[in-house]
Amino acid sequence: MARQDFDIGKGIFWFFIRFGEKPGGAIWLITVQALCAMALLALSVMVMGPAYLNLFQLIEADAARNLSDAEELQLVFDFLLPLLSYGFMIIPIGLLFAVMFQAAWLRFLTKGEIKPVIPLRLGADEIRLIGVNLLYIVIVIAGYFGVAAVLGVFGVGAAFVFHGGGDSAAMGIGAGLLITLAVLGVLAGLIMLAIRLASAPALTILDGRLRFFESWEATNGVFWHMLLAYVVVWALLAIGGSILSGIVQLAVLAAFLPTIIEFVEIAEQGQHVDPDVALATVQAWISEPLTVVSLLIGFGVLYVVQVLFEAVWHSVGAYNAVRARSGGEGEASDVPTLAADHPMGASPSEG
Repeated sequence: MARQDFDIGKGIFWFFIRFGEKPGGAIWLITVQALCAMALLALSVMVMGPAYLNLFQLIEADAARNLSDAEELQLVFDFLLPLLSYGFMIIPIGLLFAVMFQAAWLRFLTKGEIKPVIPLRLGADEIRLIGVNLLYIVIVIAGYFGVAAVLGVFGVGAAFVFHGGGDSAAMGIGAGLLITLAVLGVLAGLIMLAIRLASAPALTILDGRLRFFESWEATNGVFWHMLLAYVVVWALLAIGGSILSGIVQLAVLAAFLPTIIEFVEIAEQGQHVDPDVALATVQAWISEPLTVVSLLIGFGVLYVVQVLFEAVWHSVGAYNAVRARSGGEGEASDVPTLAADHPMGASPSEG
């Protein structure tokens, strides 16, 4: 199969290319993901709310020292039980939804496909992606111990090489340089490994089979192209994220400004701020409809931006998977090659 060259522009803006093809489907997928995130957040508040209330009761009771050891132990248990429920219920559900959305976005980025009505599915694609993510975890764990071993060897080697020298300052500089070189080498190796395996999830969705180390072959000859694309995407996301985050923070600060002015005026008058009064003021501010709407809009915008950023980040590996499998345009390029003795003549050779 002849592969199309890696187009850095497409690698950077592949998400927007797909978005331009099916804007309605992409917006619907973002909306569904935001609604699911809100539902999970509400469930988390329902589970964790009692835990924090019990924690406050425990702190107050401990300060007043009006509880027996058994009563304090009961409050501790009441605090820990919601935490355990959160760990055993919310976290697995959140991870499952994360895989479902990963599959939905990868179907969109690789095939331009949005499932009808509810774009989320729990089927073979998602199960295979769980396997890919587990392999990533194994690689991360192995890499952690490998990095620790390499740095340990270099540290011991530096201590051995420079031990017993006459100039302690020179020994320190030499050992530091050796360890710095080791850290840079390890960092370069980790970056290379991450990029060479970056297309594994997209290949898994595109091929309909579990793909992991096949990503290594799919990135042959395009490592530097992908590295440049990732660097540019990271820079664009960092700049865009900072600007949007600053705008949202200014909007929230503007909504909170009357309360801040009230506290400043009290401080300028030299009056003592009663904690209960301060808490009541903040609660009153939070309960105002304008404040609630401002916070919801602000957090909603930030979450939508986060979803977009994640999709854009994954689009580099997805574009490379499409390029490696189908020439980069979503159309099959594995046209059969005709031999010289074929009645229609031989296929033209590429120069």
